[in-house]
Amino acid sequence: DIRMAKQWYQRRVAITAGDSLNDKASDEILKVEQKYNQMRKPHYKKRSDLIAKIPDFWLNTFMNHPQIAALLDEADEEVLRYMTQLTVEETEDIRSGYKIIFEFKTNPFFENTQLIKEFTMSESGDMGTSETKINWKPGMALTEKNGDNKGKGKKRDRENEPPSFFSWFEDSSMGGDEVGEVIKDDIWANPMQYYLDLDEEEELEDDEVEGEEEDEVEGDANDGEEE
Repeated sequence: DIRMAKQWYQRRVAITAGDSLNDKASDEILKVEQKYNQMRKPHYKKRSDLIAKIPDFWLNTFMNHPQIAALLDEADEEVLRYMTQLTVEETEDIRSGYKIIFEFKTNPFFENTQLIKEFTMSESGDMGTSETKINWKPGMALTEKNGDNKGKGKKRDRENEPPSFFSWFEDSSMGGDEVGEVIKDDIWANPMQYYLDLDEEEELEDDEVEGEEEDEVEGDANDGEEE
């Protein structure tokens, strides 16, 4: 009847209005994230310059992250000794994907100076990836199944050993989204936490101690001014 139809219409209008508000809120949040991403860039540049001076920084950072460490073996760790930089670049609208860039100095394993994995969200919501082809030097391919075990590369028998971490750059089915998200949200966001092997409680305690010390310094300075 007319009354029921009117009630249904009112409910529909309310739902539509709610959806519109949610969309507007999402757009506003996105704008804020974009703004702060731009503001963080100088900080990331300065951080990268400092990290570049620390030997084996990324090796130790990766080894201290429980999820990434589980993917590494001795050969992978040896490659990571040559890693000089990690960068995560998000697309301008953030929602559609991001790019992870590993940079390396000259090393005995491969010719590349950069290894890149890019994640792209399709219109249907599926995540696709594209990866750098690793140009392994002769006898050094960690991602090949079998080999004669020449050199440091020691090619693997996949039936008995887990795949190399570097298979992540060649095999999009190797837990790609999960590994990428861990690198982006954990390691890139706060590499020092993992380099120093701090847990969250220790990090909070350090922040509290620093805050107390700053308060004490300010208090002493104020006392001096009063005298």
